[in-house]
Amino acid sequence: MLSLVYRSAWDVALEERPRPMITGDHDVLVRIHATGVCGTDLGIISGKYHAKSSIILGHESAGEVIEVGSRVSTLQPGDRVVIDPTYYCGQCSMCRTARQNHCLHKSTTETGVSSDGTFTDYYVTEDRFLYKLADHVSYEEATMTEPLSCMLTGINQINLLPNFRTIILGAGPIGMLYSYALASKGITGSIVDISEERMRLAASIAPERWTTYSSFEGALAAISPEDHQVDLVVDTTGVIGTQILSNLAHGGYLMLVGLRDGVSSFNPKEVVDRSLKIIGSIDSLGTFATAHYMIEQGLVPARKLITHTYPLESYKEAFQTLGCDLNDGTLTSSSSAIKVVLQSC
Repeated sequence: MLSLVYRSAWDVALEERPRPMITGDHDVLVRIHATGVCGTDLGIISGKYHAKSSIILGHESAGEVIEVGSRVSTLQPGDRVVIDPTYYCGQCSMCRTARQNHCLHKSTTETGVSSDGTFTDYYVTEDRFLYKLADHVSYEEATMTEPLSCMLTGINQINLLPNFRTIILGAGPIGMLYSYALASKGITGSIVDISEERMRLAASIAPERWTTYSSFEGALAAISPEDHQVDLVVDTTGVIGTQILSNLAHGGYLMLVGLRDGVSSFNPKEVVDRSLKIIGSIDSLGTFATAHYMIEQGLVPARKLITHTYPLESYKEAFQTLGCDLNDGTLTSSSSAIKVVLQSC
């Protein structure tokens, strides 16, 4: 089967790999139809995020059931499914204390990072990680389920109120999904991105009553003209960090979700004295089924967020659209795309 394999930083290529086999009673063989390109994929390719050499990349996927294990009763060949790639054992100390997204086996089981992923033709997982797709949901739309579930996991860590003054930094797929996840909780706010082109894209697909700005200061002035303070900032860029703590209202939240190395500092006294909350969030924790429902019910317009699709063979062009140039070995911010999906068939 044709697979997109990570060898080392800036060295990825299509290879022929053996088709995986079902080995467990609850295993399911899925024919991959579509996989979204995640920022983590770009981080791995550019050497900014560690992954195991020789693994197949990709984890935001949907496809068709081809074969099921002997004890699988909820699925059958021909079923259309979306894949929850966040494996957890259910038995380790993290899993037993409701932290399955940090399962101790993650170092060898993380799809597309430490174990083979879904930029390929076939993938084997367990039935517990598969969800049937409604007929009206395309495979491409379904790829948005996993990233949306990660957004919902982050939001679940916040004691939200519907009148929270909110700013999201970054109008990429994560920022846009956060806006819709927050909108589902009654929140309205602003999305900030320095790219005028991306702002035009975001403005056309943002949730109702959400606004877009090209600067954090502009959003602050519009949302809170009197004191320039907000209740929630979601930083999807990984470059802002704690420098905006002074713009958080008492009891405010800073949600950090951008996977980027850096150094930041803050005054612990300020955090304590003003009851500020700095939260990090990664992966999905008990929210995949909700994300699946939201995509199915059209509460998140997945189709609008997907701006580009390419066949797997055109992966270089797909990555280039997102600012990742495999030929030059450079990674820059893209302003012409929101979500890019690779199709495997």
